[in-house]
This record gives sequence, C-alpha cells and structure tokens, in this order.
Amino acid sequence: MKFKHNLLALLSCGALVVAGISACAAESIYNPDNLGNTEFARVSNICQSVMGLSPNEALSGGYWMGNDRLDYWTSKYRGCVVSLSDSLQSSHDTQIAQQADTNCRARGYDSDSPDLALCVLRSINNPTEPRAEPTSAAALTPVSEKMPAAGGSYTYASPHENARREQAACAALGFEPAHGAFNACVKSLSDTFYAIDHPIQ
Repeated sequence: MKFKHNLLALLSCGALVVAGISACAAESIYNPDNLGNTEFARVSNICQSVMGLSPNEALSGGYWMGNDRLDYWTSKYRGCVVSLSDSLQSSHDTQIAQQADTNCRARGYDSDSPDLALCVLRSINNPTEPRAEPTSAAALTPVSEKMPAAGGSYTYASPHENARREQAACAALGFEPAHGAFNACVKSLSDTFYAIDHPIQ
C-alpha cells in the first residue's frame, strides 16, 4: 500500500514537471506592453537583427538599478524589447496629444486656457478613432530588414559598436536623430543595458 502511495506521488510530481515545461514553452513570446502584431514584429526584429540579441538568451536574476520595468528574471533581449516598446508607446502618446491639441485649437479654444487644456485631456482619454496601421508594402516591411544584420552578438561587441547599434535601432523604429524622441530612445536602451550589467544584489 505504501509502495502504491509513493508511486502515485511520483507520477503526480512528474505531471507537474511536464505541465511546468509546457507552460514555459507556451510563454516563449515576450511582449510586456502587449503591442499589436505589426508593432511587436518591428520591435522584436530590431532587437534581433540590428542589436544582435536573441530571444533564447539565458535569463539572469537581479534587482535593476533605476529600472522598475524589468522583471527580476530578464535578459538583454528582453531589456531591448521593454525599452523599444516603451519608446514606441511614448511616441504614440505624444502623437495623440499633438493631434488632440490641433483639433481643440481648431474648435476655437485659446492658447494656455483651461478650456483648451480640458479639451485636450478629454480627447486623449477618450480617443474616437483607432490608430491607423501602415497600408503600403514599403511601410509594412520593417526598416531593420533592409539594414545589414548585426555582425555578431551585442554582448561581445565593442562599446563603440554597441552605441552605434543603439542609434541604428532607434532610427529603425522611426525616430529621426534631430528629434528629442531619438535621444530618449537611445538613452533608454543604454540605461537598460547598463542596469542589466550592474544588478543590485
């Protein structure tokens, strides 16, 4: 009877291990900001092709200085996805705010008035039109696919080469070097990788 009980316990443990492995396999796509398919494909492609990172990198654990967007278990690929996703989302938010401001001014609200500010806030919080998806074949093809693939892993590249890749990644995402969003994107990537390399134990 005791043997039978031990056998059932072992079989139960085995089932839990298999279930855990299956769950890990099902969780292979890392998309923390729940980007749409097109946007996520762009971000993931840039992290792999331009930055030279792999979704299969081993995860390392730690608390990351000044970066609460990273999970305890992370990798440079995941850090890249988080950073570029955040930059993309920030850009979308800015575009929505600018469009709302333009629309409200067209209704006759005065600059720097509470009425204008409230109109813009209402428009941002209650968008009436979904964000447009690219329709042309050129727009649907990620820019990163037209760029030369990174020559080797980001991990083993020189600091100068890594800085170049970070700039190329933000340009491939659509940020122009003359704009503040480009510098913010590059800084976010650089800060994220620095945090991963210097965990707080």
